[in-house]
Amino acid sequence: MWTAQWMHQSFFQLFYFFILYSFLGWAMESTFVSFHAKEWVNRGFLSGPFCPIYGTGALLMILLLSPVTDHIFLLFFGGFLLASVVEYVIAAILEKLFHASWWDYSNKKWNIRGRICLERSVQWGLLTIVMMRLIHPFIESIVEHIPLLLGEAAGTLLLMYLVADAGLTVQHILRLNEKLAHLSEATEDVRGKLESTKLYSAKQELAEHLESLPAAQLLREWKERMEETYGDIEQMQLEERLRGEYIANEIRERLEYKVRALEQHSRTERRLIHAFPNLHSQNFDRELQDLRSYIEEKRKQKKMDRKEERK
Repeated sequence: MWTAQWMHQSFFQLFYFFILYSFLGWAMESTFVSFHAKEWVNRGFLSGPFCPIYGTGALLMILLLSPVTDHIFLLFFGGFLLASVVEYVIAAILEKLFHASWWDYSNKKWNIRGRICLERSVQWGLLTIVMMRLIHPFIESIVEHIPLLLGEAAGTLLLMYLVADAGLTVQHILRLNEKLAHLSEATEDVRGKLESTKLYSAKQELAEHLESLPAAQLLREWKERMEETYGDIEQMQLEERLRGEYIANEIRERLEYKVRALEQHSRTERRLIHAFPNLHSQNFDRELQDLRSYIEEKRKQKKMDRKEERK
């Protein structure tokens, strides 16, 4: 398998090109995002230090653009086109599989469905020139000096690791989608029950509260509102009072469920939400942003606690 040839390149070479460029892409993305965030951000779809989108793009450049390395304009436009196609296709696949957009260029000029934009494509073209003329000769020499037996053994382990990492990441994303669906169901349940209790003066006020408040704050406000309106409930007829108290308890339980669901998030969920600030769910974006706010609030609180401990 490792010695099989494809377009004058062995599978051994192609695999290590993919690995090294995936790592370099991850390092570049993580460094850039961390610099702007002023904290370390593990930027990438996988948990490990690899961004496969960079490895995939680099392989296409190597296989298709090597004949035009000496022609700078052909190299630029080739990289411009190939990288844009790779980014667009992968964005579309991720949206189709996980019902979420992982990056969004909608605020950029000359974008196509927010998946690619002219500015980023130009950057890809310039990066292709740097890669093919300066970086790749060095990468190629590294791969050539990898001992065959050691490289095959390490490559097999790396391949198994990438498959396992991808499988676990996909599993966590599917669980996250399921959690968001349950949170959305709980929100709609609370909305319907709140309207039926007549504890809010108008449905418009209820809608504004549900749209603007995170679950934890809504739970606190709900308890305060219950204390304020308890006297009104006492004056109701027995049957209506019992019904009101029953619904009120159901609402409290659903809100407490939402808070518990927000608290129970995995390390992978935290990493993905932090690494992709423009991540949006196509079906449950309100719940996703609520979860993001909760996680970011906890992250800030931990930072403050660490600063206090140092003092």
